[in-house]
Amino acid sequence: MPHPGGTLLQHLCRVRQLLADWGADPVVQVAGLCHATYGTDGFDQWLHPVTDRSLLAELIGDRAEALVHLYACCNRDVVYPQFGGTEPIVFRDRFTGSEHTPSEADLRAFIEITAANELDVLAHNDELAARYGADLHQLFVRSGDLLSTAAREACTRQLGHFASPVQITGIDHLVLTVASIERTLDFYQRVLGMRPVTFGEGRRALAFGTSKINLHEVGRELMPRATRPTPGSADLCLVTELPQSQVHRHLTACGVEVEEGPVPRTGALGPMTSTYLRDPDGNLIEISTYAADSDELHQ
Repeated sequence: MPHPGGTLLQHLCRVRQLLADWGADPVVQVAGLCHATYGTDGFDQWLHPVTDRSLLAELIGDRAEALVHLYACCNRDVVYPQFGGTEPIVFRDRFTGSEHTPSEADLRAFIEITAANELDVLAHNDELAARYGADLHQLFVRSGDLLSTAAREACTRQLGHFASPVQITGIDHLVLTVASIERTLDFYQRVLGMRPVTFGEGRRALAFGTSKINLHEVGRELMPRATRPTPGSADLCLVTELPQSQVHRHLTACGVEVEEGPVPRTGALGPMTSTYLRDPDGNLIEISTYAADSDELHQ
């Protein structure tokens, strides 16, 4: 059965291993291994019907099966917001609608299995991490001492970056320190199709897409500036929709030497194909396409 990180079985084994690494009781480890037996509120594909709990209980024991059932029946929209509150946590059964208050031992096991499950899922699916990472980080923070120390530390390592209220959504501009602004403007306009622009009190920049590169001439940098602005110290990856074969033909026509490529690379959005060159200051420029033609990799 497909699941983030390979198959559901591989995921279940990793969850059990995480629990073991955190020092969880063997019964909790077994419950973690079997936590998807009846399906869950986030993965509603059961392996065995919840109407026949006796088989799983016979296989793993009554206590472990009870934890699997607690995990499977949890109505997360109702239960998750209660963690960190001052009132006892009331579980609502998503199968029957009934409610009950679990013991502290059951709550500890439940949130430990939840942490192991979610950390493994998010480690293998960037889209789910972006969608649910912040909410899960808050859940595990609110859980406090219900989580083991090892589990809390693992949650902080993997999800801690979601704690910041500032979430960066893109790059507006960057600054290059160059030996000659005019030479840089010519190169980036002629070779890479960027638009020279003037702004402020005569400042120069190169515009492309929704971003731009502001230019500082070495020795005449504007404040504030980088601690050690140096021409030729940048390494930029620029994205184009032009096929790599046409990129190469254009670079040849411009008299620009290709340093490497086309070669397969991994960008922010996944696999891409890249060609490397250098600008007049020696900055490394990577020109990449996401719609890569595999035949181009062998040209």
